[in-house]
Amino acid sequence: MKKCTSLLAAGCFAASGLVWAESAPVNVMLITADDLGYEAYSLFDNELPNLTPNMDRFARKGVQFANAHVNHSICMPSRSVMATGMYSSSSGMMGFMNMKEKNPTVMSVLADNGYRTGVLGKVTHSTPDLDFSWDYSYDADDLGSGRSPELYYQRTKTFIKESKKAGQPFYLMVNSHDPHRVFHDPEDERLDGEEIPSQLYQPDQVTVPSYLPDYPEVRLDLSHYYNSVRRLDDTFGRVMEALEETGQTENTLVMFVSDNGSPFPFAKANTYLASTRTPLLVQWPGGNLKNGKTDVEHMVSTVDLMPTILDAAGIDVPGNVDGTSFLPVLRGEKQEGRGYIFAQIDYKIGGPATPMRAVQSKHYGYIFNPFTGFSEFRVGYDRETIDLMMESGDKKQVERAEMFRKRVLEEFYDLENDPGNVNNLIDHPDYQDIIKEYRSELESWMQGTEDPVLDIFQARKNPEKVLKMMETHYPSRQSLMPEAQLEANRARQREARARRRQQN
Repeated sequence: MKKCTSLLAAGCFAASGLVWAESAPVNVMLITADDLGYEAYSLFDNELPNLTPNMDRFARKGVQFANAHVNHSICMPSRSVMATGMYSSSSGMMGFMNMKEKNPTVMSVLADNGYRTGVLGKVTHSTPDLDFSWDYSYDADDLGSGRSPELYYQRTKTFIKESKKAGQPFYLMVNSHDPHRVFHDPEDERLDGEEIPSQLYQPDQVTVPSYLPDYPEVRLDLSHYYNSVRRLDDTFGRVMEALEETGQTENTLVMFVSDNGSPFPFAKANTYLASTRTPLLVQWPGGNLKNGKTDVEHMVSTVDLMPTILDAAGIDVPGNVDGTSFLPVLRGEKQEGRGYIFAQIDYKIGGPATPMRAVQSKHYGYIFNPFTGFSEFRVGYDRETIDLMMESGDKKQVERAEMFRKRVLEEFYDLENDPGNVNNLIDHPDYQDIIKEYRSELESWMQGTEDPVLDIFQARKNPEKVLKMMETHYPSRQSLMPEAQLEANRARQREARARRRQQN
């Protein structure tokens, strides 16, 4: 396929007859879940009946990965990695922050090459460059609080029809707000426009992941979570119906992935296996993929999505990209350099920095937590479960809850035998040579990405120095934000102060 440049894009795609012919540029649809843990998907032995039938059916006809991961398990920075193909420490978007230093995004590159761009849901979190304008955009309020499969279907179908009429290939990012909290509780009031999932689950049906305690309160919460997972699958199915009904299935690359793990302790906003591992499903009927395959060999991650999409579109990948196209893997080839993935956390939505760095293989995972002793790890969704553990009277649960809050400097896990990351092997004598190897891999990665945590990592044998460096070396949130975002934040603060004055 001949590649268009931004200057020639309008001419390349002006004639609809040319664009929609067999040799037309590939369309791209990236579908994301919000807080879908890997353990909720059937590939990973979830025991709930008929939880994700639409995704299961899709996967059987395409390619799915057993070892796919996100690189940053918090929604906004995770989506920035997907958009830029750059690690957060490379792009500077290490939390809830927009792009300060300009870098290409998958949507901007595709737009420059004649594509029509659209986004449904999670618009702010999916638009790292404040100067980028989508051609088509609807957020949660226009999608039943991001929880209406029917509205996602309608908006998707309209966008594809409009793109076809305009004679342009398209890039559409479809972001469900499921299964993010608030979960679907059949006993509670529904959100505005929220649809009822096609199937509901009971606490006695759920399998409690090994990283969570099996308490009645946890089972009830999980049952509501799985209700929302089922509605995510309903949305996925309706979006795929829209694609099929518009006749664009054959020439559309469709990818499905989650932005991070489930919103429970030891999952989202951390670097454990339950934090980073994600379903990754791909179809492209006209793309000569090795369909019907589950890849169990290669480690892939969301930093690879942008270069893979551009590779499929025949567009040069920008030189600053950290990820690598896995299009050869999708076509059944072996690809070197896929033995590890790297993950990081820096800033949550609030509170002090809690930097974590991790390297994982299919077998082991090593984590470095320089915030130990500097701050405690707290997020809103973990409070009830951690409190239950602390009040349980069970010594193991109390110790695990305390570790979750305070952490230790280093963690090492046998992921094959301990996917819940329960047994920290960092001091086990039998693993010291392997731990040394993983430390080296992580250090090399941090050097390559100019990671601000590198100096702290190299001082890890001196805890007092690590604590001092956390106080002096770690960048502030504000220093990483563009001026437009800072001004928007200041404006919101002024509005909040004005409202408080009026109330008083």
